Amino acid sequence: MKRKNEGVLTKWNHQRFLSLIFFVGLLIGCEKGDPIKNSSTSAGGYSVMVNDGAVLVSGFKAEKGKIITKYWINGESTDQSKFIDLVENGSTYRQAVDEDFRKVLTFKNHDGISHNYQFDQGSLIKDGKIFYYKENSLISMDNNSIGNISSVAFYNEQPYFAGYLGKIVSSETGLVLRPVTPFIWDGSSSMVLLSLPEQVSWFRGISTVYMHSLNEFYVGGLCDFPMYWENYDPVVLDNRYGEVWQLLKSGDDIYAVGLVNKYNSNSTGHTACYWKNGELCELEDNAQAYGIFVDGTDIYVCGAVGMVPANYRPCYWKNGVRFDLPM
Repeated sequence: MKRKNEGVLTKWNHQRFLSLIFFVGLLIGCEKGDPIKNSSTSAGGYSVMVNDGAVLVSGFKAEKGKIITKYWINGESTDQSKFIDLVENGSTYRQAVDEDFRKVLTFKNHDGISHNYQFDQGSLIKDGKIFYYKENSLISMDNNSIGNISSVAFYNEQPYFAGYLGKIVSSETGLVLRPVTPFIWDGSSSMVLLSLPEQVSWFRGISTVYMHSLNEFYVGGLCDFPMYWENYDPVVLDNRYGEVWQLLKSGDDIYAVGLVNKYNSNSTGHTACYWKNGELCELEDNAQAYGIFVDGTDIYVCGAVGMVPANYRPCYWKNGVRFDLPM
């Protein structure tokens, strides 16, 4: 394993989403008696893109215990094939969790061929060993480390993964995998470990990774406040509870999208927002944001409105103006 300055990305052999995971707890909760499973319908947007004037949003819909990926083009529901046709080559977007409740990210390469990467949500499959799936084929890290891969980004069609090292601990429900140390990995060389901010009291894992170049990467962390890493340096965006779900760089500007809670609560009543170069831009109360895209001077953000997960409704914002999406 490598620490800071002990092998930057350019020293890796041939050298991340989102989308956002979000709703992992919500979606898995649906299988455990969440109200969504029994009666409610919930939906939200994970990824937003603009191509040839078309606004593309991918997300999820949960209804009567069934979770499916939803696609929208210019505010209207569409099917997967029409959506993929409009996705620009070299783009990555988030799907709903699959039938095994794995997070799914789809990369459309420069030849127009789509590849699905699936990530287990921290179970103890394979005794906690680190692995991911590509097209449902399991690929394991070639070491004995215990942990989880959470996200993937691409640069020059090469995948770069982010996740965490962890340890198996006992809980009231049995053995669980607890996140300890975040990392980024090129899929072949040694992983590079990232240091947590000093004020972290609760590290829950990694939400996203973004590769701007071989020398510049960004990793979103799930702590008790919104933060990310710019290369090896932690960037804390707010002291209140919040989450970062996607990162990107456009020109010289760094964007982080997610949510913040004005009451410092980790449960309900969030405010959808994004940060531009660390400056908070609030979108709407009782809402959450998960994907962002910059098209010239226009900023698109997707997510959901609703105070509690069972009431989430899909939407996107263009320059702060909300557009609701059909369920």
